[in-house]
Amino acid sequence: MKHRNHSISHRMTLTIIGVSSFFAVLTMLVQLVWNYQESIDNTTADIREYSESILPTIAKSLWDVDHGLLSDLLSGLGMMPMVSSVNLESIDGVAMQLGKAIHAKDSRQTLFRYPIMYQEQQIGMLTVGLDTDKLYYELWQQLIIIVLGNGLKTLLMIYLILTLVRLLVTNRLSELERFANQINLNALPKLTVPDSVVRNPDEIGHVAQSLQAMYQRIRNDLAVNKRQKRALQQQQSQLARLVDERTQALNWQSQASQLLAEISLQFLTVETLNLDNNLTEVCRKIGRLFDVERVSLIEFNQRQVNYRCVWSSEPNVSEIISISADVVTLLAQKFEQESTLVIENVDSLKQTSPEEYGLLRGIGICSIAAFAMKNADEIVGLLSLSMVSRPLNWTKQKKVMLTQFSAALNELLLREEKERQMLNLQQALVTVNTQLRVMAETDELTGLSNRRPFTQTLDNLLHGNTAIGVLMLDVDYFKSYNDNYGHIEGDAVLRRVAQDLKGCEILPPNALLARIGGEEFAVVLAEITPIQLEAIATQLCNQVAALNIPHLGAPTGKITLSIGGVYLPPDALNELTISNVLRRADICLYRAKERGRNTVVMESPQTALAHS
Repeated sequence: MKHRNHSISHRMTLTIIGVSSFFAVLTMLVQLVWNYQESIDNTTADIREYSESILPTIAKSLWDVDHGLLSDLLSGLGMMPMVSSVNLESIDGVAMQLGKAIHAKDSRQTLFRYPIMYQEQQIGMLTVGLDTDKLYYELWQQLIIIVLGNGLKTLLMIYLILTLVRLLVTNRLSELERFANQINLNALPKLTVPDSVVRNPDEIGHVAQSLQAMYQRIRNDLAVNKRQKRALQQQQSQLARLVDERTQALNWQSQASQLLAEISLQFLTVETLNLDNNLTEVCRKIGRLFDVERVSLIEFNQRQVNYRCVWSSEPNVSEIISISADVVTLLAQKFEQESTLVIENVDSLKQTSPEEYGLLRGIGICSIAAFAMKNADEIVGLLSLSMVSRPLNWTKQKKVMLTQFSAALNELLLREEKERQMLNLQQALVTVNTQLRVMAETDELTGLSNRRPFTQTLDNLLHGNTAIGVLMLDVDYFKSYNDNYGHIEGDAVLRRVAQDLKGCEILPPNALLARIGGEEFAVVLAEITPIQLEAIATQLCNQVAALNIPHLGAPTGKITLSIGGVYLPPDALNELTISNVLRRADICLYRAKERGRNTVVMESPQTALAHS
């Protein structure tokens, strides 16, 4: 066969190799992804199952400070396959690390974090790292075996297919090629297809028989082609006349499409606030294009008719604007079932619809085409084109174009309405966001600020250069109060204490009082001295005690406060964080409780110096 590079066997070889290679690669990729996902799932499940099984023991050991048992447990976890690192951190600062260092952005490890809970509170975090490099290495070993197996199967399949193709197809096609090359339309010698090609009743044999029969019909077909050529010449002359007749229609169609494109582009950039002038110009262009005498854009708003814009070739436009709305209402009723209303000659309504005829004739209309503009199923307006001096032939082409112009105007008016609604929604959203911000920063029970504004205020002051005072207040024996009197009474006590603290006259105007926990309150003050801070704390403590709220579970027999305070001079603010300041204040609060509660403990200068 000539041109071996273009033969069926050559192309089939390339196709088989390509398709087989593609599916082999696809199969290998699917198998690799499956193995990878299965390895990840199995390893993750093993790590999770083992980690969750030892978490209670780790929590107990961490609580009892049993470092030996913790080390054994973490070592056992680190010896699991694929585990590259184990890290334990507690809230008290205890940290244990096995294996590689854990970094959040280390792509060679997949991290699993498990909170360590003891007595329903988190006391630490266990982090386990999965060694993805080792996992990839095992997958590459599997890939080599898959590649070798699929490669051998692919080569064997290619050999078998090509052998069958050569015996059943290519050899016989070569015989057909030699037969076809002997055909000469000028001489038309008697030729026959070789019997070795025809005798097999398969597709190639059928093609050979058809080729033999086709050769016998060639001379007759040539004569038929000559007759068809003459018929085509006659049809060409008829088509030329049809082209001339369609040229004018196509030119008008081109002008209409160009105008529609210009209007559509103009509507994309037009400002809805200055829309009326643009609509008037658009109506004028539509009227000139369709050669009509009136163009009206009408809006319906709560059963009221509004002429958005009117163009007329007549001089007295005001008379058109002042026409009765009954005509428009009648038209709107007709659009309940259809979107288009075309009346080529109003006189045709004289017998069938005398009421409509009278209304249209009353405003001097001879012919009208109206197109509904809708928002969903609701009619929001009409685009009306009319003639007053003569009927007009509304062709199908004009109806289609008018529908498109109406759709463009409809989209513009809907966009105007949506922008108006969006502006109203934006204004409502600003109001709602303001209300939500107040709700998010206010404690629902006491009406005081909650932890969020407290920490924001403290963070802002820590980045300033003025002295700061922080007080941590805790209602003494409050859990006992809830147990004895109930949570409803407990909430009432919190509200009363909060209102008393809020109304304390000693608090300066810039002080922020917040409820930051169940029975915990906090105060942050700026531009204050240590003496003033301690005086304020003492006054708050005494004022709550003076309320004499009964509490049988307290040694004093009434509700009292324990207060811890920290004074932060301006030169000590650079390295401080919110958590550091709150921890120092909490330590002072703890010491106040150790001293019997109902007292104030301020951080000593020596302790403050140690923290600086």
